Amino acid sequence: MNKLKTSLVAIIVALLISIVLLSGCNQSKPGTRAVNEVVITDSTGRNIAVPQPLNRVVVLNSDAAEAMRILKTQDTIIGIGDTVQKNPYLKMQDKIVVGKWNAPSYEKIVELKPQVVITYSKTPGEELTQKLEPAGIKVVRLDLFKPETYDSDLKSLARMFGKGQEAESFLQWKAEKTAVLASKLKGLPSEQKVKVFAMWANNLGKWKTFAQGTSVHQGIVMAGGINVAGELKDYPEISSEWILKQNPSYSVIGTYDDQELGYAVADYTSVEKLSKKASENEILSKTEAGKKGNIYIIQTKLLGGDKTYIGAFFLARWFYPERFKDVNPEQVLKEYFERWVGVPFQGKWVYPGI
Repeated sequence: MNKLKTSLVAIIVALLISIVLLSGCNQSKPGTRAVNEVVITDSTGRNIAVPQPLNRVVVLNSDAAEAMRILKTQDTIIGIGDTVQKNPYLKMQDKIVVGKWNAPSYEKIVELKPQVVITYSKTPGEELTQKLEPAGIKVVRLDLFKPETYDSDLKSLARMFGKGQEAESFLQWKAEKTAVLASKLKGLPSEQKVKVFAMWANNLGKWKTFAQGTSVHQGIVMAGGINVAGELKDYPEISSEWILKQNPSYSVIGTYDDQELGYAVADYTSVEKLSKKASENEILSKTEAGKKGNIYIIQTKLLGGDKTYIGAFFLARWFYPERFKDVNPEQVLKEYFERWVGVPFQGKWVYPGI
């Protein structure tokens, strides 16, 4: 009996030693990955092993910060870029600011000891990676501002936090909203589509517009309009003669100024001045848009890539009021803020109001 017990003990000890040795071999063997990491593909196509659990993150831009609120992972953020801090509805004014979104302080980031820094695919440049990764800080580049790649970017972000279901629920809601746009525009004859000229407010008189490859162009198309600059590319600067020749029937002006339109704006006092300036402009006033009073102003955040589909609801309501008479764009925006971003809906976002 004693010999049997001794043999059993010896076998157990041998098994334990084998398990320990195998574990050690697996951890040191090249090409293997520890169980406390997850691999994601960022916007540059780079595969990155992200540590798990992920609970210390620096976010340099508001697009990524907003996406993290949608996924309900904002509590993991320990440092932010300046634009995140300035955004009133992201509610991150108490977070430590590590500098400008495009030129952060590497020293401040390292002091916070984050596991990951999230930024755009191109900005800041490769110096960010070169400075931080030797310190054990992973740099994940997710754009989250391009309509055509937003969904895949959000899924990659969700994978980092184990929030796949949350991402799928939001993207399903987003798909349902865009389907409403498509259904309302179904059967619209091409000859009835309105011609649209778009620009930002600070380009009034400089005539820089939005062509193929921009989220504004995609928003106009999504809303059933014809972008008069649709045959051009990116952000071309055009002449006043070109605008008069195109003779758009609608003009859409985007404003960055959060005193004119946005989450913290209580009335239309400031934006009315911009509207008057645009309506009286010597070029815009000569177009069909100016003559018929079809000059509209929108907060640029609604035409940025992460919310282009929401901005398109406002555009469509302006372009085709009869087709969209039973659709309230503000209700869509309200649902987005309250259900997904998790903040009360407020502010003035377009002018004239709908």
